[in-house]
Amino acid sequence: MEAHGIMASDNSSRSDPRRPAGIDDPGYSQPSFKRQRTALACNSCRVSDGHEARLTSIEQTLQLLLEENRQRNRQQAASGVADFSSIDSQCGTYATSQAQEGDAAAASHYGNSVANIPEDDTVDGMGAIKFADEQESGFFGPSSTVAFIKQIAGAVATASSVASGPGPEDHVLPSESRVNGELLRVSRPASPVTNPQVFNGASDIVDVYILPPEAETLHLVSLFFRDTGMLFPYIHEQSALDGVKAVKRGGFGSARRSWLCLLNMILAFVTCISTQPNQPVEQSAADSNVYFKRAQKLSGNLTFKNVNIEIGKNSLPSPGFPCLLKSFCAVQYLLLMTQYLQGTQRSAQTWNVHGLTVKAALQLGLHVENASPGFNAVEREVRKRTWFGCIILDRTMSMTFGRPPAIPTQYVRMELPVSADLGSLTSGDGFQPEDGGGTSTAAFFVATITLYQILGDIIANQYDQNIGTSTNTSLSCLLENTIRLEGQLLAWKRGLPDTLSRRPWDVKSGDSGADVVFDKLSVILELRYLNIRTLLHRPVLARYLEQLRPDGPDQNEMLWMQRFGQPYLEACIESASEIITIAHNLSDTPSTLGAWWFSTYYTFNAALIIFSALLIHANEKSWLSQSDIRTTDLRASLQLAAQALRKLGNGARLSRRCCKFLAVLVRTTAVTG
Repeated sequence: MEAHGIMASDNSSRSDPRRPAGIDDPGYSQPSFKRQRTALACNSCRVSDGHEARLTSIEQTLQLLLEENRQRNRQQAASGVADFSSIDSQCGTYATSQAQEGDAAAASHYGNSVANIPEDDTVDGMGAIKFADEQESGFFGPSSTVAFIKQIAGAVATASSVASGPGPEDHVLPSESRVNGELLRVSRPASPVTNPQVFNGASDIVDVYILPPEAETLHLVSLFFRDTGMLFPYIHEQSALDGVKAVKRGGFGSARRSWLCLLNMILAFVTCISTQPNQPVEQSAADSNVYFKRAQKLSGNLTFKNVNIEIGKNSLPSPGFPCLLKSFCAVQYLLLMTQYLQGTQRSAQTWNVHGLTVKAALQLGLHVENASPGFNAVEREVRKRTWFGCIILDRTMSMTFGRPPAIPTQYVRMELPVSADLGSLTSGDGFQPEDGGGTSTAAFFVATITLYQILGDIIANQYDQNIGTSTNTSLSCLLENTIRLEGQLLAWKRGLPDTLSRRPWDVKSGDSGADVVFDKLSVILELRYLNIRTLLHRPVLARYLEQLRPDGPDQNEMLWMQRFGQPYLEACIESASEIITIAHNLSDTPSTLGAWWFSTYYTFNAALIIFSALLIHANEKSWLSQSDIRTTDLRASLQLAAQALRKLGNGARLSRRCCKFLAVLVRTTAVTG
């Protein structure tokens, strides 16, 4: 039987942590150890038996509440404002109690065996949402979804107080904190959370010196570079393939630990999203977690205890091992590890590893153009792309977590990478253009860099670098910054090549299926652009939501909003509607949308914007009713978002919860007319 790996350790030399000091003394008597057994099954096993019954009960409760709400609205002289408290507070409380029970059971079942997940980590890796009254997961600032939902919660509470008239038969109106809590608990968006039942029997002992057969490993690595490696081309494909062959020839002793970490993260990523895209998300997460745990073990558990990364050493790999895979690997595997963790329920770990990534990049001097005179053209390009990969990730983390960027804009002084595949570069001072002179897929990476430079400006100007301090930016200053940054986005959009401007989601464009690769790149780039555009205009939307509060802005600011704010509000709504249209039209081929946790993040945030627009539209003090945007279109867009999310999550538990929340919003808006 062919061995799949090489064990590079001596079991006889390992020390037993249970052996007390002095055990080797002649007079020491070895005590006996007995294995303790647990007589009862864990709570999560017992709770899981009633999971389906609880879901059915939740749906029945939803229907009863909706019917009750219909009858109440028939009896009331509706003022046009939705009675959100009747459904949201009651249904949310019930559904949340069931979800929390399942989450507590899952946490109990996990223990600390799955990547040492902290028990108090209540936020997914995208920083999309957290449970109410949970402060342990850290600060989530102005640009985060958490902060946005808090703004919506205040508007919902106000709408509830307006919609519910006085009378002994009325329910007690929920406070803003209660509405906020229910929204936060029910609306947690999807992340590929590992199934506790899958991992319950997994051993804590991780064999790091094992790989799939060589042919399978080479296939998986090649598949990675046709998907994630194409979107983030900072790893040299041929060197990675040569490294796999070198390990096969010379054993694991011929490779550096940092490269083995990188290889396992490549295998984790490709197993998670590329090998079987139609497989349930939780099963893919379970398969990929095997490689992630190996990478984590090889890295010396650096993500939890100390920085033990293998960088800056003078020792080179063994003869025959690709020299390109030197100190770059440390930053590259940390980059991949952070990107991978964004698709998990490990927000604290995601943020910590990102911090290590930036520190390692600065330690290696990747931010300095002339810090690599001894490298050839290919190595210099890899270093440059790795640095810009850190910048893209940093801007993404700042946006999703609502925290200040770790890499200031002043640090970004390096020229952009070349728009050519790494395989076309030579080891000399130049590079060979691709045959045919067509657009390289690397142009997508360069376009992302320039787009995220604008994102950095948006975070700085519209969200005050996510510092989190209370700043009363004048409305005129806000609108001035918005129109200036909108101009930058428009210029970026116009500068895209035709191959990155395709519209495969639009049946009228005729682009669908003509070029599968650039169709996918165009879709992902468009989603990123639209999401950033909604982020740009969201502060204006927030000003409209503030008008719903009793202590909202004064009359002068309301007049300003009436005259100048509506075009920005419409731009935000239009971009959100387009995100939902793309996600819905391509939900049957989710691989076209990229990593599903990103497309879910975009779609969920867009749905929140649409729901906010409905809140604003229902308020008599707003002027959205004067625009061409109709409430029927907004409700239809919200329904499309719910339909898309049901497919994007592919059965993930948190995806189902997200869909359930949006379904409540859809039904609420349908009932209230």
